[in-house]
Amino acid sequence: MKFYNVVIIIFFLLITDLAHAKQQNLRTSYYRQNTAPQLFFNKNDQPIGGILFDITHAIAKKVDMKLEMLPIPRKRIEQSLQRNIIDMHCVANPKWYKPNTFKWSSVLYKNPDILINRQGITTLAELSQYEDLKIGTILGYSYPELTPYIKNKNILPVTSLSPAKSYEKYRKNKVSGFISASIEASYFSKEQEDSVIPLNNNDIHCVYSPSMNTLTVQNINTAINLLKSSGEIESILGKYKKLPEKIFQYGDKMTE
Repeated sequence: MKFYNVVIIIFFLLITDLAHAKQQNLRTSYYRQNTAPQLFFNKNDQPIGGILFDITHAIAKKVDMKLEMLPIPRKRIEQSLQRNIIDMHCVANPKWYKPNTFKWSSVLYKNPDILINRQGITTLAELSQYEDLKIGTILGYSYPELTPYIKNKNILPVTSLSPAKSYEKYRKNKVSGFISASIEASYFSKEQEDSVIPLNNNDIHCVYSPSMNTLTVQNINTAINLLKSSGEIESILGKYKKLPEKIFQYGDKMTE
């Protein structure tokens, strides 16, 4: 009987340890359309650096959890959060998501969308002077600031899979302008002819799965606030203001 009791105790201890180990994993996501400096990849297509990489690893370290970065297509982020496939996604804005069941962090940083063009346009109102102006956009993204100009056919959207692809079309004169988040646009070469239209503020947050434990969410949010107040997030952003020459070259495989 004593032996039986010992076996039972060991069994429950093992189950508890396994459950605890599972709780220590923090699953986050990335997708292939990310543009540097959000993520950089090695030859095996594994993320090895970038803003998203550094911030999510810093969060996991603060809460003493092991980070898992899972490749999730951008259009499946909502579904993956709802189905508890991932715990969080940290390139998110509440305006982009329909479900009101998601939990959110405070603002990590701002990454405004901008429209870069060679027409000398610096305000949205000036777009009304054009007809079928070809502008590079990203597949699956919505641009509420441009909706009136698209409806009036002032703008003709030309979709690409990433800002980098739109940039390539722009430099090849296939489009008159293209849209990119400002941080990502800092890695594109500039020409004297380029003009910029700011489109929004674009506050970037972490979004959490509705299934995530409330205490874990609170711990992560506390960690994020500590990373902000200590200047660590600002330091990460500063680290990637310039393209790292020795490790990463533009044109290497990158994600957003």
